[in-house]
Amino acid sequence: MSEKIVSVVLAGGKGSRLHPLTKTRAKPSIPFGGIYRVVDFALSNLYNSGIRKIYVLTQFEPRSLHRHIKYGWYPKFGVGSNEYLMVLPTRETSFGGWAQGTAESVFHNIDYLRDDDSGIVNVFGADHIYLMDVSQMNDFHARKNADLTISAIPVKRELAAKTFGVIEVDSNWQVKGFEEKPENPKPMPGDKEHCLVSMGNYAFDKGKLLEELNKDIKKEFSGDVDTIKGDPEHFSKHDFGFDIIPAFMREGKKVFAYNFMDNSIPGAKENEKGYWRDIGSIEQFYEANMEVRSSKPPINLSNPQWEVLTYLSSPRVVKFEGKGCALESIVANGCVIIDSTVEKSILSYNTIVNSNTKIQDSILLGNNEIGKSALIKGAILEKGVIVPDKETVGLEREKDEKRGFYEYSKKIPIVPKEYEF
Repeated sequence: MSEKIVSVVLAGGKGSRLHPLTKTRAKPSIPFGGIYRVVDFALSNLYNSGIRKIYVLTQFEPRSLHRHIKYGWYPKFGVGSNEYLMVLPTRETSFGGWAQGTAESVFHNIDYLRDDDSGIVNVFGADHIYLMDVSQMNDFHARKNADLTISAIPVKRELAAKTFGVIEVDSNWQVKGFEEKPENPKPMPGDKEHCLVSMGNYAFDKGKLLEELNKDIKKEFSGDVDTIKGDPEHFSKHDFGFDIIPAFMREGKKVFAYNFMDNSIPGAKENEKGYWRDIGSIEQFYEANMEVRSSKPPINLSNPQWEVLTYLSSPRVVKFEGKGCALESIVANGCVIIDSTVEKSILSYNTIVNSNTKIQDSILLGNNEIGKSALIKGAILEKGVIVPDKETVGLEREKDEKRGFYEYSKKIPIVPKEYEF
């Protein structure tokens, strides 16, 4: 069945709540877990599920993302009409250039879908951390003869408010109600604390999707939700959650929710089921990294039966010199730890830690050098940051506030790119 499926990965998001990490790179291009980029999770899930026709749509600050896909992902695909990965950057079309919403981004590339002989279109976000066998959702979609299937997961209501699309289903998991980012999410039946939310992963009947995209693009763009709700036939954000899904519902199309808690991948343990993390904020990004580096992670990134594929940007080995050690940490290729201790942290590629230094509960995004007798605790260091000898980060709040390290998070000090101590 996989040869009858084409996938669109939405990888153009700004991720403004993740500043400064997204000031010069798209959110899907942020380093994660030592050796990965966030986009690797969506791409790996599709690839491992046998879906080998993939379009990646990019827009905001795409340079590092394009480079990562060119060197890490293009070589994994064969040649032919049934196996390819293509990056489609925003470009000038007869409908304009810069896409204002996720649906418009797909519409700008509608000819690629129209010319493909696939019957199902998977539309996936590229900014979540999870492992998923997508073929199971597509099989569910086919069994239900659905026009649209939305991958869904239970989330606490207070976390879902103003953040996720909330779904109401009947006993057959057919969608009876959908609201994008409501202030007061409706609870699941029999569970007042949780609601069912969209994961931003969809399976569409191709014909129905193309039909709706053509209708939506003719509507006037509005960023005001109340205006759209008042007249959805004439106004739109050109967004899947705000516009396309509600339109499917209004028109009586068959919309189902696929329960992600039923999904299983080879080699995964029972306690890994249902792991899905949104990393929309600095705090969520930090916490997800700390989860995967822990000694008992809730998601196994070393599962040989479902590998998270990536581009290894350093061929060098890891070195521990003298009494250098790393405890409950991830240390990527090319790192050198000299007579120092790294504890409960993540060191990305080619990071050098000089003698008598301690790094604890921190994330270093690569190509960092930490001087002698330095102390770093509970912090995020952007790629390329160099910390001088005897310097501290995360130990003196007032000092770090003056340096602007708490500008983007009140809890986690962040040393931005090109900061000079």
